[in-house]
Amino acid sequence: MNRLVSFGLLSLVLLSSCGKKSATHTLRDGKGGKKLGGTFYTNETGDLRSVDPPQNNDETSAHISESLYNGLLEFDQNLNVIPSLSAIPQVSTDGLTYTFHLRSDVYYHDDPCFPNSKGRKFVAQDVVYCWSRALDPSTNTLALPYFQVILGANEYFKSGAKLAAGVVGMKAPNDTTFVVTLAKPFSPFYYYPLLGCAYIYPHEAIEKYGKDFSHHGVGTGPFQFVQYKEGQYCMVTRNPHYWEHDADGNQLPYLDSIKYSFMKETKAELLSLKQNSLDHVYRIPSEFYKDVVDENKKAKGEYTKYQVLHIPAIASQFYGFNTRDGVSNIHLRRAFAFAIDRNKIIKYVLNGQAAAPGEHGIVPPSMPGYPFKTVTGFIFNLDSAKAELELAKKELKGQLPDLTLQYNTGGGRNEDVAQAIQSQIQSNLGIKIGLHQVEWAQHTAMIDEGKAKFFRLGWIADYPDPQNFLNLLYGKNIPASGPSSINSTRYSNPEFDKRYELAIAATDRAEVNRIWAEAESIAMHDAPMLVIYYDEDYHILQPDVKDFPLNAMNRLVFTHTWFND
Repeated sequence: MNRLVSFGLLSLVLLSSCGKKSATHTLRDGKGGKKLGGTFYTNETGDLRSVDPPQNNDETSAHISESLYNGLLEFDQNLNVIPSLSAIPQVSTDGLTYTFHLRSDVYYHDDPCFPNSKGRKFVAQDVVYCWSRALDPSTNTLALPYFQVILGANEYFKSGAKLAAGVVGMKAPNDTTFVVTLAKPFSPFYYYPLLGCAYIYPHEAIEKYGKDFSHHGVGTGPFQFVQYKEGQYCMVTRNPHYWEHDADGNQLPYLDSIKYSFMKETKAELLSLKQNSLDHVYRIPSEFYKDVVDENKKAKGEYTKYQVLHIPAIASQFYGFNTRDGVSNIHLRRAFAFAIDRNKIIKYVLNGQAAAPGEHGIVPPSMPGYPFKTVTGFIFNLDSAKAELELAKKELKGQLPDLTLQYNTGGGRNEDVAQAIQSQIQSNLGIKIGLHQVEWAQHTAMIDEGKAKFFRLGWIADYPDPQNFLNLLYGKNIPASGPSSINSTRYSNPEFDKRYELAIAATDRAEVNRIWAEAESIAMHDAPMLVIYYDEDYHILQPDVKDFPLNAMNRLVFTHTWFND
């Protein structure tokens, strides 16, 4: 699906030359020494799945959506919550009611969905519309587990979004006030307005574009949609009516446009950077890692002319089992978990490009304040692996399931790690597993629908709370029917669920983290997933890029990024 909407001469000029980044930028002088203008070229190794917020649960879609939309709140670079479309909400003493006071100076992008293509003002009823739509099953929403904590949300979803009263827990008493009431106290909800599925957009865009809205987003964000070409690129341009200004009075964003290309291989990314066709590369191809940085993770050789940034990510790489219809035997899963030498994978496959081996739980060590060392995970132990395998064979009467590891295209390292684990499983357990590589959109769809028994996934925090990871293991996130987009392993353990529910209702942070760690140890014992390693993010930038949004959750919001010539 290709769509092109003209937004004036600048957009047309950019689109006519989007295949090659210019050696220099035509920039304008701003206040406070800033330079305004230029096109920022970056790449995503997966194609765009959907910028429709209720369907937003993959990295490529999230990065592009971050340019198009605003949420009620936002993170700063240190992952502190700050105002966006709303001030920080007032929360009732019982933890049930959140009152958001909204900005009155925000307008949607100019777009043909509006009369005369002129964007209208954002109002509180838009929040009610967007969050209610996230509870409409006809949208194929992936956001139900987040929004079902709202009073009346489950009833609305079960009605097929046909309750005349709407969601009783969401009200807009006037244009600048939005009030949401929860069914019960739920401390992580504080972060939910920052999620991609909670972004705000106008009903007019849904009415005009229908299903095509997935590749034609309209929001209030710093950039607006121009063009998407499947498998090639997505172009967004500066929103000339954006509401935010910097401390010197410059209207944001500084950049004129961003081009997201969709090259699958990180090798091609790195070459494009060296050819001056990209401004930014995320991650370093494993085979080139030692050429790019030294033992202190500093740029070396020809890469010293670039900016090489790194940060331990709040992110984990894991392989999931479909615990219901694929690998239901706990001993077989535990055998696999003990049979993986994670340190060897980091050393010889990733060449050191990771924060740490995944020897605890799925919550990474970089989670602020989390006692990750108290979580009992899996360390390579061949004797334990073989003992668990014998138990599995006994329970399954020698009939082990045929397994194929499904993984997505995405930079080359996914394939390298998959091949290494395939080799280790065969060498250490004598079990042959197949490998199947598919495109990202198909990969995630098959996982959500339960069609993949053994699959590769990664999880980057949407917000800095352990619940963001342990949510993946909560049994009540498995729907009675349809896709299971959050709990993709379909894991369920009443003891885990009991502690999960204790944690989300507690308020003391140290006590909450202790309960989370207890819950995670229960789940890790059952091995619904193989935690392979914890990520460290690397970004390589052209020397003229300033104020790149480096953060531990890899949120790439380019509102404040600029070029210095």
